[in-house]
Amino acid sequence: MARSISGKPNLKRDLQIGKNAEKEIHPLLENIFNQKIIPTDTFDEFCNFDFISEDKNIWIEHKNRTNYNSNFNTYFFDLVKLEKFRNIKYHNKNVKGYIIWSFKDCRKIWKITDTNKDKDGFYYYYIQRQNRDRGKGYKQITDVVNVFNDKTQNINDFKFNQKLK
Repeated sequence: MARSISGKPNLKRDLQIGKNAEKEIHPLLENIFNQKIIPTDTFDEFCNFDFISEDKNIWIEHKNRTNYNSNFNTYFFDLVKLEKFRNIKYHNKNVKGYIIWSFKDCRKIWKITDTNKDKDGFYYYYIQRQNRDRGKGYKQITDVVNVFNDKTQNINDFKFNQKLK
């Protein structure tokens, strides 16, 4: 959370940083998915995902973490997004969801999985309750999904329709 000179949260600035990050990554998304990708705020300001394909079969959430390098064991996003995607998938079995993290040193992508374990029994992620600022200027208890970094892929190596780890 960015803070103003007074030390108070600067929500307007944070929102603008997020919007700028979405504008920056948008052309890359259309290139790697090889189709028109629409920012969801053009039709739903409060959508759980940032982008959707024109045919509504691809849902993408972008996490801007450009203050950090990617050298973490896990990368997180809010559990509510995973739950929302599962609901979407329940109604449309063809839908695919992706989480993209932009770091200082790279961008990572993870295809949302139907299960929590891979074919060898290794976990893709774990869920944890954390005390985080969720854009309101104060911390609150929230459940997050922590995706193991070895289950993600560098976006430069990603090929759409390729089976991810």
